[in-house]
Amino acid sequence: MRVLITCARTPIAIEWVKVFKKIGAKIILTDSLKYPIASFESGITYIKIASPKLAFEKYKKDMQKLIEDSDLLIPNCEDIFYLAKLRDEQDFKASFFMPESSLLFSLHNKYEFFKHINSYVKKPKTELIYNKNSIKISKDTILKPIYSRFGNDVIRDITKESIESIECSEKYPWVQQQKIEGKAICNYAVIENGEVVSHTAYEPKYLLNNSAATYFTPYNDSRLDNFIKQFAKDTNYTGQVAFDFIDNGKDLFVLECNPRGTSGLHIISKNLNYKNGNFSANSDATDKNYRVGNTLFTLFGTQALRSGNFKKLIYDYKNAKNVLESIPFYAQSLFLLELVLLAKKEKKSLTQISTYDIEYNGWITQKDY
Repeated sequence: MRVLITCARTPIAIEWVKVFKKIGAKIILTDSLKYPIASFESGITYIKIASPKLAFEKYKKDMQKLIEDSDLLIPNCEDIFYLAKLRDEQDFKASFFMPESSLLFSLHNKYEFFKHINSYVKKPKTELIYNKNSIKISKDTILKPIYSRFGNDVIRDITKESIESIECSEKYPWVQQQKIEGKAICNYAVIENGEVVSHTAYEPKYLLNNSAATYFTPYNDSRLDNFIKQFAKDTNYTGQVAFDFIDNGKDLFVLECNPRGTSGLHIISKNLNYKNGNFSANSDATDKNYRVGNTLFTLFGTQALRSGNFKKLIYDYKNAKNVLESIPFYAQSLFLLELVLLAKKEKKSLTQISTYDIEYNGWITQKDY
């Protein structure tokens, strides 16, 4: 069996490698970076491809050949939207572990996804904005592009000055959303044909850009279990999916959906199996904490020293499993250096550059479907 795993830059690609190593599969990883972190995993073949966002036609040719030589495709990042375009244009014998295209694009849209939400959670008041003149100056709301990730471009303090330079139009709409105060919760599920194979929830900690977590603490809430089971059934979903929530102490509010892989896979991957064309799970999540390499020290060490929380940081570090433990340390340095150099070249932040060449911001419109 030949398995093609995309977006080797993300640590969850390492988890998928481990899942398919258990059955002796031939594993191919792809990415448009030279030194993506998962490419240093043993027992795999890494193939560098063109960027789907910056060079789609070259990317298309690269991926067509790889998909034709594969039995199963596991997309992990926003390259999934470009893969949807390929799948809808051509018949492949390979199975795509992802939802059908109209559902995929609808869930990525920070306004449209609400129509797929069930009654086990609440929806914050959300308005679709096509014109800056329609934005309300309000401390009780936040603004975010209809397509965004990792908290990039989110405006949490809405003033005339903070919205002055944004582009807001029919082509690039935003949403203005009720600000919910409380505990941030994320969930993640592997689903096949409307049935939940495995599901977990976690508290995201040590956040980059107040959004992208580098530390994950398992979290239990029956409302989330009921929500994801109903969502899977209602949509007949297949693939990876994740949602972001805020628990205000009374209700659980859903903020957005990621119809792709997220860090929740670290928590459940050990129990995932693949056999005869289907996934199964021995059990759901563990109660272990997980961290991404040494990022607690490199990204949050100085901050912890200044705030007097360094002992807490050390405690958290010691009480979490390193998701990069199978990757040599020099590989982590090479990967980070590549991102830093790209960020400098493109004049972007690390969180922005981490998805700059694979992100989907409306290039493929719903008219294609």
